[in-house]
Amino acid sequence: MNQTAREFARLRSIIERELPDAAPFLPGASERELDRLATETGLVLPTDLRDLLRVSAGQDDPDQLNGPLNFHHFLTVDEMIEMHRMLTDVVGDLAEPVEQPACLRWTVWSESWLPFLAFQGDCYFLDLAPGELGTVGQVVSRPNVPDLGEPIAPSLAAFLARAADLVEAGRVKVEESTLVLLDLH
Repeated sequence: MNQTAREFARLRSIIERELPDAAPFLPGASERELDRLATETGLVLPTDLRDLLRVSAGQDDPDQLNGPLNFHHFLTVDEMIEMHRMLTDVVGDLAEPVEQPACLRWTVWSESWLPFLAFQGDCYFLDLAPGELGTVGQVVSRPNVPDLGEPIAPSLAAFLARAADLVEAGRVKVEESTLVLLDLH
């Protein structure tokens, strides 16, 4: 089992233990679904995202009420495609280049950002074309009113590990069937 799958399994077991009523995780995506995600978004999917989606292709959360991490739920392949397309169409033209050197290349939104967790327009995304100080695949939190901060983790595996570590260290509050992790913004 690779690092991303291990960290996701650890986090998933915490979520299922702490939030027994959380939306169920879906089975892994097929290679065809992964190829469709890459084609529809025009992005080369990083290995760790492919590894995660092979294990679980998001959560069955049609009402998108309260996801397990800061109210965010793990997006399905279709939801990733839809949110990427919507943000690209709606706010993509508002993006401006960030003065380099910086971790991010753009403000507001970039077609090279791929959301994987979301709640009411907020999302955590993978940055697949970062600024000069960034890392390909870094995880960034994007509020609905984008005031983008520094990356939260250098990779998806590191993000999953950080979330699990915060819960295990007791730096969590369970609120409205979500794990509130203030250090994950």
